[in-house]
Amino acid sequence: MPRFAVLFGGLALLAVSTTLFLSGCGGSIHTAALPSAAVKLTPNPQHIYVAPFDTSTGKWLVGREGVQLVNFKEDFQTNFEHQLITRLTKLAPTEERWVNDLPDHGWLVAGEFVTVYQGSRALRTLVGAGLGETTLQTTIYVYDLDVSKTQYVLAFRTGVPDPNNDTGAGSGSLPSGVSTLGEPITTGMGLGSGLKLDTTRTCREIAAILQQYM
Repeated sequence: MPRFAVLFGGLALLAVSTTLFLSGCGGSIHTAALPSAAVKLTPNPQHIYVAPFDTSTGKWLVGREGVQLVNFKEDFQTNFEHQLITRLTKLAPTEERWVNDLPDHGWLVAGEFVTVYQGSRALRTLVGAGLGETTLQTTIYVYDLDVSKTQYVLAFRTGVPDPNNDTGAGSGSLPSGVSTLGEPITTGMGLGSGLKLDTTRTCREIAAILQQYM
């Protein structure tokens, strides 16, 4: 069998396996609301605090193990937090804050990385059809520090696969293409490949959702 045919066959098999493993992440995605407390967020907080996102759980499909994986998680977390703080500063003064050192007023934004998939350039190049695209999924928890430091008030997910092409409009989410910060929100995977672009998109989504509660 020609070498190219063997290579292409292997890539095709990997593409199918990856698609099944990520449960359709190559399709359209939306921001999904999660059950939240009955208490509503106090509008127009004087400060917003961002806690470092949890990297100890979730799926990290980035082709690294051991020390390299630990370093990758730390760098990814730092970059994500920096971008998120920059976005949220447009809403209110924002800074990093650890959960064991919280003030009595303002909002706390915490979260966890659910899926971080680095994708496959070979699949994107040779197979296409949306296969091999990067994936970034997070779960976000928002605390109203005027009410409680231990019970979140708002929770939602970003980067959720949506086989029904639902825009996710409703509590805790925005319709596709809408932004109250003056920037378009692209909830599909067509924004481009690369975790850097996924990070930008996710931070923009989080800021736009929180804007609704100001």
